[in-house]
Amino acid sequence: APFAIAAGAALALLILLWSLRLGENAVLTTMRRPPPSPVKYLPHFFAQPRLRLAWTLAAARSSWWNLFYVYTPIFAVTSGLGAETGGILVSIGTGWIWLVPIWGWAGRRFGQRRLLQAGYGMAGVLSIAAALVFGTPWLGAALLVLAAFGTEVIDGAGNLLFLRAVHAYERSEMTTVFVSFRDVAQLGPPAVCALLLSLFSLNSVFVAGGVMMLAASSLSDRIPRRF
Repeated sequence: APFAIAAGAALALLILLWSLRLGENAVLTTMRRPPPSPVKYLPHFFAQPRLRLAWTLAAARSSWWNLFYVYTPIFAVTSGLGAETGGILVSIGTGWIWLVPIWGWAGRRFGQRRLLQAGYGMAGVLSIAAALVFGTPWLGAALLVLAAFGTEVIDGAGNLLFLRAVHAYERSEMTTVFVSFRDVAQLGPPAVCALLLSLFSLNSVFVAGGVMMLAASSLSDRIPRRF
């Protein structure tokens, strides 16, 4: 059923785009200079503490999500909850994104700094707690979904730190470096988790993820108080 829904949505989008009769626009497609190279701007990006902090926090958040998407279904299957339950857990965890408007209000009311500290801290504590109770599968599953709730709190404001820190005149160049956090998050966790799983059981993966998020919560203390 989920694949059928995705296929239907893709077909509807194709029909919509076709009906709009979108065409090429020379103003938008013709570049006056070569596209910026991320490698060229790496030293300049990471020499700036606020940009470095924004990248690190974004990489931690994205790494946790990749860990959740891959290893939560594995936990569901190996613990006896079943493959379908694994899909449901991931769907609920991702579904917290509908609450993003609330986190926008909370960030304006209490400050993004406090919001990020709370989100990272909640995800870290609950990830470790879930790993410790894997022997009780339903409890472990519930804690993982709640950890996803904490991480979703971060998603609403996670990239604002970069947008506030980057200079307007070099935003496009710095963005090419900043978005590399997604690539690092896709490649780093599988390598680390493969090493952990060769030495320990599955719950070690979530312990590592929890420690990472607690470290990110601590780093969030460096965000300017006025943010």
